[in-house]
Amino acid sequence: SLIDQNSDTWIIEQLSPTIAEQIDELKNKYQWTDLMNYLVGEIYKQGITKQQFNQAFAAIPFKPEMIEALRMIKNANGDIIILSDANTVYIEEILKAYKVNDLISNVISNPATWDEDGRLHIRRLNNIPHGCENPCSENICKGHELIKFLSAHPNEYCQIIYVGDSSNDFCPATKMSSNDILLAREGFKLSNFLNDTLPTLHKYKNTDRRIRPRVIYWKDARKILEFINDIFGNQNK
Repeated sequence: SLIDQNSDTWIIEQLSPTIAEQIDELKNKYQWTDLMNYLVGEIYKQGITKQQFNQAFAAIPFKPEMIEALRMIKNANGDIIILSDANTVYIEEILKAYKVNDLISNVISNPATWDEDGRLHIRRLNNIPHGCENPCSENICKGHELIKFLSAHPNEYCQIIYVGDSSNDFCPATKMSSNDILLAREGFKLSNFLNDTLPTLHKYKNTDRRIRPRVIYWKDARKILEFINDIFGNQNK
């Protein structure tokens, strides 16, 4: 949600349009994280280097309003945790390229590493089925990861402001309290799923799917900045 692009597909499109053309064909044959690992392996075979990856990371669109919102939160002593189904290398290198890595407290994502030959390897965060009945990817249950993080930091946070747009972001919304705020991006899977929740309840038996936090819909980084300014603006003066 920090950037307007899907970093998984955008990076591949920039580095090798021919390999990017395989995504639609292969996405139903591979689990998504496994597919990304396969495709970056194919990119490596084409001779694409780590330096070229880094150039692509630096070129991905990152709106100034979103960066300003991050700085405002940090200046107000808020912690910023990234919970993502991308991977740690993409996230960390994009943050470094835009010089905002020092604003981020934690990154929870699929682990990725470079080997000594310069090949990127992307692994699933969870290899063991998590068993969640919400619409979570099999490699990551963001609700479980949110609860695990909060359990490791008891009594440190009085409020969660969660920004999301994918169907994976529905599960953590069910773990939040009425004191929290969910910022759901309009026109994306999370907002669509929220709108469709009631008529699809029968598909997910024995699952607590109540949405307790206040839900606010947003369209772009400017709206996020306006909201963050309303919450934190006075604390930065």
